[in-house]
Amino acid sequence: MPIEPTIVTSNSDSLFPAFHNAIEHSPTIPSKTVVRKILVAELDGALRGLIADLFDFEGYFVTDVEDETALFEAMQSVSKATQSPFDLVVLGLQAEGGLDLNTLVRLRDSGCRTPAIVLARERELPVDRRMLELDVAFLSKPFVLENLRIVANHALYTRQNQLDQLD
Repeated sequence: MPIEPTIVTSNSDSLFPAFHNAIEHSPTIPSKTVVRKILVAELDGALRGLIADLFDFEGYFVTDVEDETALFEAMQSVSKATQSPFDLVVLGLQAEGGLDLNTLVRLRDSGCRTPAIVLARERELPVDRRMLELDVAFLSKPFVLENLRIVANHALYTRQNQLDQLD
């Protein structure tokens, strides 16, 4: 059976092709009554767009930024506007650029406890005790998009369970 392209409108009102046949969305897609917000910070525009499209297609509201300054501006603006922080931060770290391990440290030092997934080449960022202290999940670049989706859904599910236990 040939795969038919389907055009899906994204949260940002741009169109992107999503190819699928009879495959359904993940069972962990957010409900229509709960808006899940994901912040994607990645220097590489093509990769950032691909990740944003993945989560947008899954039904999440996605904000994507390219540098540390924009990341902190997005964090502040969403806190002021909605009193509801992002549910997940996906942070692509670079050996050189504007996003590195110190960005994550500053994010945690600012009081942000939002679950985070770090994307980096292993040789640029060894997974060590510091990563555990910062409470992040790690995916090595290059990675399979499906693996990112699985790790993100797990992080969001775990966070929701923790919040439910507090109520």
